[in-house]
Amino acid sequence: MNRHRVLRKQPMRHASAQGFNLWAVSINLLLLGALLVMALRIVPSYMEYLTIKDLITRAAAEHDSRSETVTDLRVRLAKLLNTNQIYDTSIDDIEVYRERGAIVIDANYEKRFPLFWILDGVMRFEDLIVETAPTGRT
Repeated sequence: MNRHRVLRKQPMRHASAQGFNLWAVSINLLLLGALLVMALRIVPSYMEYLTIKDLITRAAAEHDSRSETVTDLRVRLAKLLNTNQIYDTSIDDIEVYRERGAIVIDANYEKRFPLFWILDGVMRFEDLIVETAPTGRT
């Protein structure tokens, strides 16, 4: 009978499904809150960057080099910044100069903002250089 011993089947134990516990919920809420704070700090700066990029591109496209000077372009940019309520970047931060017969608008800047406690964020916008169409004069 040893050979033909009947093996009893052990009942299979299934892993019991459990819901979230207090630690999992609090960690998830902490991560969600951190992402929300970062988004609320980053998105306004990025939207301002897109507005500034649009303003300098539009000002360069509409500038007539034959009848307007560099000062006229600076005044137009200052009015556009004021109209669009851009307060973090002023006209003094934007360089407008003449180079090789064209007027160059250099509005590169960086934005620093607090994230958490002692952590700060830095966004560098370095693609804000636009040239107007060159004039026929040398």
